[in-house]
Amino acid sequence: MRASLLKRVTFPWFPWALLLLLPITFFGFYPSYFGKITSSLPPIYHVHSGTMLLWLAMSLAQPFLIHFNNIKLHKTIGKVSYALMPLIIVSGYFILRFSYHRALSGEAVVPPNYYPEDLPMHIKAADFVVIGSVYWVWLMVYYALGVYFRKTAVAHATFMLAATLTILGPAGDRLIDHICDALDWPFNAVAGNFVFGLVAAVFVGLLFMHKKKNLELQPTVTVLVIHALGIFLFYTMPFHPLWNRLSAFLFS
Repeated sequence: MRASLLKRVTFPWFPWALLLLLPITFFGFYPSYFGKITSSLPPIYHVHSGTMLLWLAMSLAQPFLIHFNNIKLHKTIGKVSYALMPLIIVSGYFILRFSYHRALSGEAVVPPNYYPEDLPMHIKAADFVVIGSVYWVWLMVYYALGVYFRKTAVAHATFMLAATLTILGPAGDRLIDHICDALDWPFNAVAGNFVFGLVAAVFVGLLFMHKKKNLELQPTVTVLVIHALGIFLFYTMPFHPLWNRLSAFLFS
């Protein structure tokens, strides 16, 4: 019965498709983290990476536990996430703060000539943490909604899927960038927006599936609205005076 419920509220193949997050995460972060674990990376990197990998493992296990009707373990892992997620959020904040100060100090954090030479450092720093801030907020919002609606199958599954897919942004964007570099392709608008579009396509497809099966549509519509708002902020926050002041307040 639980397995059929999983198939009703998500795509039946989706638990297996989510396993692709493992190689995407490994190869996406290999040059900047997994290939440098023995180097002198700040401890906060290891804390955040360790907690995020635990979150990823838990998120991949949860739909399979429903599929194999192990509801008790599914609920236990869900309760463990109540302790894990605050660590992820706090360590994510310090990663953003560390990144902000890297750019503020004048460290070369982007390709040459990416910014105008006369652009103030605090504006560069604010721009550098925009994408990370968007995904940080997305994760918090989707997870909070997933927990709040934990007793409503469609809403819980939809919001937790959205929370899980937030890892696709940082990992997938990096992997696409590595592929473009290896093949000497430009990291153009298609490459830069591929993950945004892929996630939107997943939830548009989920919306049509829920409509066809006469399930509630509000959770999927909510995810699409939050997703669109995040993309809007990603493109409007950089170099905006309000974001420059807010990021300085948050991270300096």
